Amino acid sequence: MRWILPTVLATLVPTLALAQNTDPTGVSFLGWMAWTWQTALFFACIAAALLTMTIWEIARPGGDPREPGILGINTTRGDRLFISLLSAAYIHLAWLALFTGPLWWASIIALFWAAAVAKWV
Repeated sequence: MRWILPTVLATLVPTLALAQNTDPTGVSFLGWMAWTWQTALFFACIAAALLTMTIWEIARPGGDPREPGILGINTTRGDRLFISLLSAAYIHLAWLALFTGPLWWASIIALFWAAAVAKWV
C-alpha cells in the first residue's frame, strides 16, 4: 500500500503542471481544448485510479472477487471502480439538472457513494 500515494502523485503533478504551462505568447499549453486546472485534475484523478488499479492487479491478480452484494451481482475490484466512476457521472449530471449549488457538493456525494460501493457491492 506504500506505493499508492507516490503513484497518484506521479500522475497528478505533471498533469497539473501542463495545465498551468504557457508558451512565450502567454497561451496555455492546454488552451486549445479550453482546459482549466480543474479539468486537468479531474482527468488526472481518473488516470491515477486506473493506473493504481492496474498496478494493484499486477501485484495481486484475481480482482478480489466478492459474492453478490446489495446489487445482487458478483464483482471484482475493477467492477466496483467502474460502477463508482459511472455512478459519479450520473450523480454530477443529476446535480447539474436539479440544483444550482456548487458542483463540489456532487463530488463529495460521489466520493461517499464510491466508498459505499467499495464496501457493500
